[in-house]
Amino acid sequence: MNKTNKLIKLAILLSFAIVLSYFESLIPLPIPFPGIRFGLANSIGLIILYMGSKKDYLLFNIFKVFIMAILRNGFGTAFLIGLSGMILSVSFTLLIYKMNKASIFGLSFVGAIFHSLGQMIMVSIIYNNIYLVNYLPILITFSIITGFLTAFIAVLVINRVPDRLLRIDS
Repeated sequence: MNKTNKLIKLAILLSFAIVLSYFESLIPLPIPFPGIRFGLANSIGLIILYMGSKKDYLLFNIFKVFIMAILRNGFGTAFLIGLSGMILSVSFTLLIYKMNKASIFGLSFVGAIFHSLGQMIMVSIIYNNIYLVNYLPILITFSIITGFLTAFIAVLVINRVPDRLLRIDS
């Protein structure tokens, strides 16, 4: 695949992820816990990791965080919290992926859990309150649920969409 076609595919996937993420942020969840989201756009990240490269996955996540900051509230507290979650999530997901130690479900769990951990670390720093990490068990519980959902969607897409449409690295 030439560089132009690769760039077009990645841009389309990124655009789709941003639309998903934006609309998901508008939907109120019927649970009383702040900060809980399904993270459906992360299924696109998993597809990119499996059908593209580690570099594609990293760039996808960086662009997604920055573009969402522009669309939402700018580069304030919410951006810092999202960025810290993304950095930890992507770092550990790529580490486990490189070690070839987990399925797509395992990688999704790792990404979701470390995203929550990164966010809670940043929230604790911003508000100068280490006790906020007591909220982490609730976030991790939901991370496991959303990690499963994200991986399930990614697997469905990978298995049902023709390889030639998803393949990014060839």
